[in-house]
Amino acid sequence: MSNSTVDYAELLREAIKQARANAPRAVHDLLRCASQANEAVAGVTGGAAVLELAPINQGENAEPTYQLQLRKVDSEAPPSDLGVYSVSAAGYPIRRWYSRNAWEVDPEKSVQEFLTVMALENHFKWMVSTPDSRLVLLVTFFQQNGSAPPKPANGRA
Repeated sequence: MSNSTVDYAELLREAIKQARANAPRAVHDLLRCASQANEAVAGVTGGAAVLELAPINQGENAEPTYQLQLRKVDSEAPPSDLGVYSVSAAGYPIRRWYSRNAWEVDPEKSVQEFLTVMALENHFKWMVSTPDSRLVLLVTFFQQNGSAPPKPANGRA
């Protein structure tokens, strides 16, 4: 038998303290990655498109949750849904759903979990660098539609 006693309550208090410190860091990491991706989108489109991380209001005690949206500037069209990200109370993992609808239908069934900042950064790098990612396809579509010469008012070319 051991003569030392472990103070489990103190261990738990310390773990809770560390978890609370990690949560804001994970939110900051998510906001930073989305902001860097937005800078790329804005630069490539000449400011014609914006990538936004819009908070989803769920009440006071809910996990911070955001919807990633691609929006064409000066357009009445609704933004394109690029997924929902939810930050756990402990910070990481950050969970992701493909769409807001998927999150609303089954908020417990995410499609991806990012356990570290590196995994989250790699996800955003993949999103901006993979030709068949939804973000790249949408930006390509915006560019093609934005670069077409305007039609004359009389409809003749």
